[in-house]
This record gives sequence, C-alpha cells and structure tokens, in this order.
Amino acid sequence: MKNKLLLFFGLSFLLLATLSCEEDDETSGTKAVFSYVSDGFVVNFTDFSQGAAEYLWDFGDDSEASTQSNPTHIYRKKGDFLVTLTVSNNGQTSTFKDSVYVLGPNIKIDGDFTDWEHVPYTHTNDEGTGGTLLAVKTFASAGALNFYLEGTQDFNLAVIDLYLDADNNPETGLKTWMYPAASGADFLFEGNYNGTTPAESVGSMFAHVGPGNDWGWNEVATFGQSMQFSTMKTVAGKKVIEFSIKREGLGTMRRFANFAIVESSAGWAELGNLPYSKQPTSKFASIEL
Repeated sequence: MKNKLLLFFGLSFLLLATLSCEEDDETSGTKAVFSYVSDGFVVNFTDFSQGAAEYLWDFGDDSEASTQSNPTHIYRKKGDFLVTLTVSNNGQTSTFKDSVYVLGPNIKIDGDFTDWEHVPYTHTNDEGTGGTLLAVKTFASAGALNFYLEGTQDFNLAVIDLYLDADNNPETGLKTWMYPAASGADFLFEGNYNGTTPAESVGSMFAHVGPGNDWGWNEVATFGQSMQFSTMKTVAGKKVIEFSIKREGLGTMRRFANFAIVESSAGWAELGNLPYSKQPTSKFASIEL
C-alpha cells in the first residue's frame, strides 16, 4: 500500500509540474501591453510588451500608424481614442487595446503662447482677404472659450466686435448680413482693448433680444466680468493676442459654438474680419466644445 501511495503522489507531482511548465511556456511568448502619459494633445506611449520584435500602433484617430516601440503621438482634438498595439515575433502576434483620454492643453491667458503649440487653426483667412485679421485658434475648456488671434502689423484691436452663436443654431439670434451663409449671433462682445493694461479693457457682453435681423441687444455683463485678455505680442512677424470668454452665462451649449470677429479702428472704421465677410459663402467659424 505504501508503494502505491508513493507512486500516486509521484505521478501527481509530475502532472502538476507538467501543467506548470505549460503555463510558463504560454506566458513566456509574445504578449502586447503598453502604458501612456498625456500632456495636452501630446501623448507618450511606453511599451511593456513581452517577446516583441516588431510593433504596429493604431492611435485611433485615422492618423498614420507607427512602427516605433515607444512612440509619441500628437492628437488634434480632445476626446477618447481607442489605441491598438500589435506586436509580433517569429510568426507570433499579440494585440493590446486601451482607451486613451486626451484632455487637451491647459490654456492660460497670460501672454505666453506656448500652450497653443499643438492646437490646430480653427480658421485661416485666404491671402488678401480679411484685412488685419489673419487666423485664429480656439480651444474650449470646462470654464471658457479660448481664442488665439493672429493679425498683420496693423492689427491692434482698438475695437473688437465678437459675434457668438452659442446654441449652434443659425436660425436664432442675429442673422447678420455680413455672414449670409450662416450666422445667428446670440451674444455680442463689443468694446475697446487696452493694449497697455489688458485687464482694464472696456466693453460689454450683450444678449440678443430681437427677432431675426433686428438689432436688439441687452447688456448682461462687462468685459471685466465675461472676458480676459493677454498683452499683444509679435510672433514670427505677426501680431498675436489670446483672450477667453467665460462659458458661464452662455446658456445651454451643444457640440459646437460659432463665431465671427470684426476689428475696427478707434473711430469705428472696419479694419478686419474673420472669417472673411460680405461674401455669399461667408459664415461663422466653429469651436468644437
């Protein structure tokens, strides 16, 4: 009986050892896995795969794939992206997927424009159009609509008129003749930019109260309560300013808000418009929220 028990325990140990070796063989093969760290629109991926010799990254945003082991990818907008890493070695392949959340940059209205580096342009006027206004970048954060505005050397923003379609409905608000293809301004921000002391810029936020094309506005806030401006600087031969509009007080907003900017002189002579206005196809530009 003793010999039979020894034989039984011996066979059981051999079977367990065999099973353990098979599991080790499976885990010692090719296996994909990664981690990531995001900074604004820039995401750094780190490969932790096992037994990988070749890499194929799909970043989930219809961009070109990467074959690097530890790539850096720049996204063009915020949101969730399903990233797929496929690794291979000697005919063995393994795939790992993870959802990457891109929050976007932390925009600060401080005259340091480096936080706009990877933000794409929202609208660029064609050469020879738009007067003093050349291009704009926008980014919607949780509390504000942020703008990075470029102009010519004559750009000084003595007077700004910013029309905002906050509800993304061109049939509500002011349907201005300057943008016949689509406008519908629910709010107008109008006033004088103080280039010496931006915080002391004087102006008002108005809410539209008239039907359709009627020029009817009620003042609801001052620039100091609704907007923030940086100083204006020259960057790469262009004058640049950044400013923000508080989202508080803009009502229920959908996936987009739409806008147009008009610059005038201190004597209210129109100098620039963005997008280019007074054309049959002229319409407000869009900010993705």
